[in-house]
Amino acid sequence: MDPIEILVNGIVHGYAIIVAFIIGWALPRGNNLRMIQLWILRKVHNFLAREDEKIVDKIEAKKKQIRKIKSV
Repeated sequence: MDPIEILVNGIVHGYAIIVAFIIGWALPRGNNLRMIQLWILRKVHNFLAREDEKIVDKIEAKKKQIRKIKSV
C-alpha cells in the first residue's frame, strides 16, 4: 500500500473513532433512554395497528362486494 493511503486511512479512522465517542457520550441513559424507546415503540405500534385496521376494512369491503356479485 501507498504510505499516503495508509496515512489517510489512519486519519479517517481516527476521526470516525472521535465522532463515535462523542455520539456515544451524547446519547441519553437510564430513564431518559427508556422513555425515548417507549415513545418510539408506541408510535410504531400505533402505526401498525392503524395499517392492520385499514387492511381488515378493505378485506371486509371486498367480501361484501363478492357476496353482492354472487347473489345477483
